[in-house]
Amino acid sequence: MLDSKALWIVASRLPSLFGGSRLHRMALAANHAEAFGLAERLFEGAAASYCEDLEVEALARLRTQQWITRHRAGPCGSRSDAVALVIERQLERLSTIESMTPPFENVPAHRLRASWARTNTRRKRHSKDDPDKLETAA
Repeated sequence: MLDSKALWIVASRLPSLFGGSRLHRMALAANHAEAFGLAERLFEGAAASYCEDLEVEALARLRTQQWITRHRAGPCGSRSDAVALVIERQLERLSTIESMTPPFENVPAHRLRASWARTNTRRKRHSKDDPDKLETAA
């Protein structure tokens, strides 16, 4: 049910109707579907809910995943290495985090950090071959 683009659109426009956890999972699903703009709006809705409910740990996990999504979407440009470092540091501080792939179960943060490092290395290889591929490399 969380992979419905129509539901993502409704949730991104009316986030108060959904809880932080549900919005967070929808954001992860949108990210997985490479609907990065919707994912960003859903992350922001979930963040607002987490802030309101004082769910600090959930907010920290969400912000880490939001940075990963932004990096994956490619808008970081020349700041790409700095953003990658921020992601690495945030992952080091967490003990668990939701997986970036369905069904988005909680995993040890070091496991996501290892897979993130492999993905980031592939992105760098693609971008060195052709700078324009940075936008499309996933």
